[in-house]
Amino acid sequence: MDDGTWNRLSVAQQSAVKSLSKKFIKAVQASTADNGWEFGEKYSVQTLDGEYIISDGITPLPGIAHHDRQVLEALMTDAIQNYGR
Repeated sequence: MDDGTWNRLSVAQQSAVKSLSKKFIKAVQASTADNGWEFGEKYSVQTLDGEYIISDGITPLPGIAHHDRQVLEALMTDAIQNYGR
């Protein structure tokens, strides 16, 4: 994750990002996107049952949900910037 995105997060948000990271990387790799640009075009942060998720509009990434939108936006930014690295 780039320093700017990381440093804008609170300590609690950084902890949430860390706790979701491994699961998130696997979910991104299993997604229908082939690169970061395509991931950003297909997926977005959305709400479902009071939590924020990342979804292609049909299927949410499995196990990736949080009550804080900024946490998922940070993960989304990381996936777009670093897909495949």
